[in-house]
Amino acid sequence: MKLLRWAGAIALALIATPAASQTLTPQCRNAGGAYVPCTPTVQVDRNGNAYDTSVALASANTPAGPITLSGGTYAYSQLCAAYGSVALRYRAADGSTMIPLVTKVVADAGATAIQFGAGSVVDVALTGTTGCNVTLSRVP
Repeated sequence: MKLLRWAGAIALALIATPAASQTLTPQCRNAGGAYVPCTPTVQVDRNGNAYDTSVALASANTPAGPITLSGGTYAYSQLCAAYGSVALRYRAADGSTMIPLVTKVVADAGATAIQFGAGSVVDVALTGTTGCNVTLSRVP
């Protein structure tokens, strides 16, 4: 009986004092496949798959470079202070060529809906523009 009380006291002590390493932060997988803390831009769908909700392709006329998407329907929008052309491009099957998908030369009246497969790689090419901001926002 004494041994049973001793074992119970040890078990309670272990439960009551969690170690710092036991503190868990919810983790989601980002578009690149890495585990990161869940945020409003890294969410999990009903099947438990992580997806990106908003991706900045260019900010203040500076392209972000190629970005891997989780797939689904995205709203493509852009706004520039001065226009030349804003080309949304995707990576071809050869793994290196970027092919223009949509080119804009004026401000959007509304966003353009585009479907992407999981793992699609996209970027934006800015030509003769100033003050451009370009985003892809995943439509739930």
